[in-house]
Amino acid sequence: MGSGFFMLTGSAAEGPRLKAFTSSSTGTRTTIRIVLETDDLSEAGYALRCLATVQEEQKAQAKAAAAAKRKRPEQLALPPPDDL
Repeated sequence: MGSGFFMLTGSAAEGPRLKAFTSSSTGTRTTIRIVLETDDLSEAGYALRCLATVQEEQKAQAKAAAAAKRKRPEQLALPPPDDL
């Protein structure tokens, strides 16, 4: 699996251009929507592959964290003293 990385620069001549962005909040969650535009299909494909890699790595990290949390049993009481 590649490195989950996507970068957008301020130069309109390089890669996809930022067309628009919006955000909306509900409670403590905020959703940010970013619209990119490009005339080159290979640039679009590259951007989509990078974003897919980022998403895969985030899902894998979340899955590993959930599995680690499930493995540790919750301790409900103190263990017995060693001198008994």
